[in-house]
Amino acid sequence: MIPLNKRKLSPTQLEVMKHAFTAIPEQMGAALQRSAYSPNIKERKDESCALFTADGKMIAQAEHIPVHLGAMPSALESVVKTCEMRKKSQFILNDPYSGGTHLPDVTVIKPVFRDEKKLGYVVNRAHHADIGGETPGSMPGDSKGLREEGIIIRPRPVVEDGDLVKEVADLLKTVRSPEERLGDLKAQLGANEKGAEEFVKTVERFGYDTFDQFQNEILDYSEERTKKMIERVPRGVYSSEDSMEWKDEVELKVKIEVDEDEMRFDFSGTSSQVEGNINAPKPVTFSAVYYVIRCLLPKDVPVNGGCYRPLNIQIPKGSLLNPKAPAAVSAGNVETSQRVVELLLRALYEIFPKDIPAESQGTMNNLTIGNERFTYYETIGGGAGASFSGNGESGVHVHMTNTKNTPIEALENDYPLRVEAYKLRTGSGGSGKHTGGEGIVREITSLEDVRASIQSERRIKGPSGANNGGDGKPGRNLILKKGEDQFKELKSKVNLNMKKSETIRIETPGGGGWGRLEKFK
Repeated sequence: MIPLNKRKLSPTQLEVMKHAFTAIPEQMGAALQRSAYSPNIKERKDESCALFTADGKMIAQAEHIPVHLGAMPSALESVVKTCEMRKKSQFILNDPYSGGTHLPDVTVIKPVFRDEKKLGYVVNRAHHADIGGETPGSMPGDSKGLREEGIIIRPRPVVEDGDLVKEVADLLKTVRSPEERLGDLKAQLGANEKGAEEFVKTVERFGYDTFDQFQNEILDYSEERTKKMIERVPRGVYSSEDSMEWKDEVELKVKIEVDEDEMRFDFSGTSSQVEGNINAPKPVTFSAVYYVIRCLLPKDVPVNGGCYRPLNIQIPKGSLLNPKAPAAVSAGNVETSQRVVELLLRALYEIFPKDIPAESQGTMNNLTIGNERFTYYETIGGGAGASFSGNGESGVHVHMTNTKNTPIEALENDYPLRVEAYKLRTGSGGSGKHTGGEGIVREITSLEDVRASIQSERRIKGPSGANNGGDGKPGRNLILKKGEDQFKELKSKVNLNMKKSETIRIETPGGGGWGRLEKFK
């Protein structure tokens, strides 16, 4: 860390440069969304972009998806260890055991050079609507091993000397909707080219020496602000535990120790990895911790690698939150990550009772529908937890996801699907002085024979209220089969065949309420 008395940039200059470099991943994201083929990226904006230093430290990120961004440093580290960094090259991976999250999330990395000097890296990660595997959408409800979830791409070049590597293109042609997959990949490559161009221009605008000073000082500044936040936390040990919805007892446990200007997170006691898809890769667990810390920091703190220097995270190898390959992980990325966030917030609630809300929906409600011709993927919003400050928001994505929905017009235009209902789930939010947000009802009829998959949580017990507030209602997954007149309830994680004209209905959880209502009469 650079001592304060040896720093060269004024606060004004640091602020100006912070915004200039943060604009780069924002521009990358806009370029990726405009040029993507799939509605999942174009409409839902299921992608994330970031900027890294030459030694692999994140210095700027767009306000995209927390579970993507927190795992990016691990992906870059894997690429740098295994691949030779050259001009006019880009690199690809989706392997959860090499810094990925789950297989549909494809990461593309480009080293950025100015003349012969490497300035850093531009990185983007996008969720492809299909990457192969047993079911359309590559997120089967019952997968037990990683290969059931799709093709595995370990770190390797995807562009060499400016040309797309044929072997990678051929690999993507083996999955469903290959034209869409290649189109989305080329959009990712183009977004990195745009980011690299802007990176060089911005460095030239300020000068290399000034940029070199900036990247060190901005990391140090974020580290100092994080330490100041931690210093205000009472010394002690705070713990929490919870369980996943699984056929066997699966426990999540954390112990958080606050000591001067460091926070230690110990997940010992968490259940061992399972023969199923709720295992969360280590980078995903790190992402959940990073997200919670970011929520506790003042809004003006730049989000970069410096924020995470004061954190010490311990996760037992072979546990649900740090599994060994080749365990399945598709639901671990989207569902377990949400539950880990709530686990951490619950542990810290007694320290920050006015800042931490009641539990939000605690799931992404993942729905995939498709066949060999098309794949539709959606995460569905729900209720946010109420807090000291007011009611929880209704019908929103919370915590580790930060996407939009697929508009009905786009969905029905691109897929053989018809939306029968899309509305708030009235009465699903927990009661209290401040009520939890309402969940969503999303009802879809298929116009072709298809295979559907659901990955969800909070179908047995709803999100907990806080400060004696009421719990939110648990979610429900339902199917209306051909020839039947009543919906039948489905499990939280399931695969099923749907005939033409059959309807699936997802009712998402409401958020927990805050405060006992009668207490404030």
